[in-house]
Amino acid sequence: MKALEYHEITKHHPNRFAKSLGYLDWENQPLPYKTYKAPILKLPKPTIKPLPYTALYSKNEFSPINIQNISALLRYSAAINAKKVYGPSSWYVRVNPSSGNLHPEEIYIFYKNSMYHFNPSVFALEEIAVSEEILVEDGILIALTSIPLRESWKYGERALRYSLLDLGHLIAAIRFSSNLLGWEVEFDDIDLGFLFERFEGEEEFFEAALKTKNAKININAIKNLNPIKEYKPLAKEKVKWDVIYKTITNLKMKKEFNFTNTPIHFKPSPFNAYEIIDNRRSALGFIPSFLSKEDFFDILDKTLQRNLPPFDVKITLNKVDFVIFVNRVDGIESGIYYFDRKNEKFSLIQKGDFSTASKFINCNQDLGKDSAFTINMVARIDDNEYKQSMIEAGMIGQVLYLEAEAKGIRGCGIGCFFDDLITKEILNDKSAIALCGFSIGAPLVDERIIKLD
Repeated sequence: MKALEYHEITKHHPNRFAKSLGYLDWENQPLPYKTYKAPILKLPKPTIKPLPYTALYSKNEFSPINIQNISALLRYSAAINAKKVYGPSSWYVRVNPSSGNLHPEEIYIFYKNSMYHFNPSVFALEEIAVSEEILVEDGILIALTSIPLRESWKYGERALRYSLLDLGHLIAAIRFSSNLLGWEVEFDDIDLGFLFERFEGEEEFFEAALKTKNAKININAIKNLNPIKEYKPLAKEKVKWDVIYKTITNLKMKKEFNFTNTPIHFKPSPFNAYEIIDNRRSALGFIPSFLSKEDFFDILDKTLQRNLPPFDVKITLNKVDFVIFVNRVDGIESGIYYFDRKNEKFSLIQKGDFSTASKFINCNQDLGKDSAFTINMVARIDDNEYKQSMIEAGMIGQVLYLEAEAKGIRGCGIGCFFDDLITKEILNDKSAIALCGFSIGAPLVDERIIKLD
């Protein structure tokens, strides 16, 4: 199935939602952690030094590429860092955001002569393959995969959208974390799909590879690997949504990118870079309050596609624009605005209080109404640009999360929205598709969160 056909089929409408089970089958919820039956390398506690907020985007002192610093990379991009407790129930949350806290992505690290799988549940690397030859010299290679079952258990056919957005979140998280170590990390168009055997109902798909600059990859040695395949089954019974699997194998990637030359500017933050990353949480809800005009435009500025982290990973096409519901921003009249990111143009669509409309458009969620502003990301693309545009939207989402934290407020991604109300009604543009939403504002305090070391 073609990508845009999939997107059309999985739209939500006010009178009809995309297909899903319609309930949560708790007996068959997939495990959030993949555990291989393989030797374990426990990662050491990272040693970091506080860096200013601006270090997220600027060049930093190079740290040696070793297990100690790989530990830091993973701790501040994809590790468990908090627990939520609600009555007798509790569950863990991670540094990187994920729709429904389902985390469909898996991380594999190629370092020296070993292939490792990162298991965040025990903060360890599982050595699933060893070669007599060096696989990667003078750096590391990171393979990212996805397991759609984790998302489709809850979201049905729409799950592929969320998997791609989460992939974007994770790529941005890895890029910010690697930058704090002084590592330059870029997308590599190497195809490692041959390493990931398909399991009925638990298919795992290779999505993208990232590598540190100057890393020398021995692809022939990687091709000769015979990774351990035995792992703990993820679910008892699997409901397979064929539309996802018919689409995911047709998604394309191309190494094409363009950057803006506009200089970046910073407003000071009271938090350091590691605090911002580690404190990031999705807002439970918002207290209706105003945001300054300066903060609003500073946040938008950081979403521009500069040759700086995270976009310097060179995987995004700079195709994503914003429809913005400005609810409470001092100095800007309430209304619906359009932000053309590539051309850096901010324009008014219609003045007025549209906070109630924003709530309705975003599946009647108060996030759209109570926020200072809510973004709905849109793009005009072809089938071959779909995957990278969804990744781009996810990466932008991670930027928005960190920028909100840097300013002492909070953000929340929105995956449920009525697609056509955004593109056909507000924009009057049948060629545009809606990718995801994001709200920012003063957060309600989530008393369930317990930070972990």
